[in-house]
Amino acid sequence: MSPESDYDVLIIGGGVLGTAVAERLARTQARVGLVEAENDVADHASKGNAGVAVSYYGAPGTLETHLINASAPLWEQVCGRLDVPYRRIGAVMVALNADEAERLEHTREEVVACGVAVEALEPWQVLAREPLVNKDVVAGLLLPDEGIIDPMRLTAAYSRLAAVNGVDFRFSERAVGIDRESDEILAVTTNRSRLTSRFVVNAAGVGAAEISRLAGGEPLVAWPRKGQYAVVDRSFGQRLSSIVFCTHLPDTKGTNVVPTTHGSVLLGPTAHDIEDPDDRTTDAETIEAVVDQAARLVPEVRDAYIVKTFAANRPAGDEQHRLRIDAKNPRLLHCTDRSAGVSISPAAAEYTLRLLREAGLDAPERTSAQHVLPPVPLLRTSPHPERLVAADPKYGMVVCACEQVSSAEIEAALTGPVPATSIEGVRKRTGAGYGRCQGSLCLAGISFMTAQRTGTSPATVLHTTRGTVGS
Repeated sequence: MSPESDYDVLIIGGGVLGTAVAERLARTQARVGLVEAENDVADHASKGNAGVAVSYYGAPGTLETHLINASAPLWEQVCGRLDVPYRRIGAVMVALNADEAERLEHTREEVVACGVAVEALEPWQVLAREPLVNKDVVAGLLLPDEGIIDPMRLTAAYSRLAAVNGVDFRFSERAVGIDRESDEILAVTTNRSRLTSRFVVNAAGVGAAEISRLAGGEPLVAWPRKGQYAVVDRSFGQRLSSIVFCTHLPDTKGTNVVPTTHGSVLLGPTAHDIEDPDDRTTDAETIEAVVDQAARLVPEVRDAYIVKTFAANRPAGDEQHRLRIDAKNPRLLHCTDRSAGVSISPAAAEYTLRLLREAGLDAPERTSAQHVLPPVPLLRTSPHPERLVAADPKYGMVVCACEQVSSAEIEAALTGPVPATSIEGVRKRTGAGYGRCQGSLCLAGISFMTAQRTGTSPATVLHTTRGTVGS
């Protein structure tokens, strides 16, 4: 008999990898908890990425590539059962001079070695696939299996289904100490409580090195890498049919032009190593450079309407990818990835369960577990909106005009397992406030509905996880 503990597995970190692991473990008989320092999931790198579920990212033969290969064919199934927007629209990688064409051929060879579908394109084929690409294109690659996904909805959906199946989510709890209570039990001290678990999964992203240090694990080297983005309005996005990638450099994947599932277009990201993990500021000079680099690929970007700029910090370090049991602490498992966390998440969760079972976790499958989230219809994309209104009149109450988000959708985000508790939380789950006016028209309505559900006033309701609407 194992010693008693609060959990069999305690996950630290509520990003896409932490919640994916929680969702998978929740379908077993293991007792699972998740602690997150913020008051919601997807509050750092998982809400600040390009929203691409890639088929190819890095060198062949690596675990990261294996997990991407395993995840890529699953996206329609995964997003179908989690009610998450996803479209496999494909990508073109563009070379605009001879040097880039040479690099493009090296990339093609690497993609083939990774076992991923790829096709070399002549200039006319690139333009036939995506007419908005720079007419100076000299060569291209088609990556037909690239897809766009809503990473915030994905992370929230993982968490909701995990909670339905019994995972204990503990928000606003920051791990401040990890000690061995016995050979088989770790004790995690947070700012609020003391929790014991047979295993701890370190999915803390930029904070993973600190968690390893607290647990007496390997000395990990990690730092925040800031990426700045610009968001282009849907009026331009509806004309773009493919992801447009630049040719890769040895140290960066560069700035890209990426349609989103909301209909807008992301330009970016940059990659600047910084020290402060909470620094998510943008600056005009960097954003201008992002637009210039994006316009080199798609010239009409320069005249498009930019509705938003933002920045996020991804977890850079001495290793691009970590998914393994710690070498010093056999009760600690690391689960982090610098840039491909979304793209590996389904397979990484499965692999994590396998590693934990090999390490001694007794976690048979639970036959009564729920595998599917009930879908919440979207007014904007519904082919028959009148039927939605007839079934629920709240679909006729449009709160966010830009994104056509109804009162019914916002209410669904504010209720149920792992509900939104802030304006930003509603945006993550519904897209309300994401459009051209960036909440100028709908903030009052979202604030009122959020205040009603959270028991606060519209002036004191949380805007982000750390600030109120009235502050």
